Amino acid sequence: MKHYGYKVCYRVQGKRKLKLYLVTNEYDGAVWNVRWYESHSPPDRKTGEPLLNVTWQICPVRTLIEYKWLWRGCPF
Repeated sequence: MKHYGYKVCYRVQGKRKLKLYLVTNEYDGAVWNVRWYESHSPPDRKTGEPLLNVTWQICPVRTLIEYKWLWRGCPF
């Protein structure tokens, strides 16, 4: 099955919902980002506080519609 890209998501401990943090086109880039985020906790996009006690996951983008929706409003 073809993948159009990958989403780097996180889940706060004790919660069930995955939150999207980053979208990338390559799996290697997603793996590199997850490894970096595990050792250096990035800030939350809305509050700016560091993300502590989270688990990171890589989810594939499987449809072209989802891919286009995720990249809407991209500044470049």
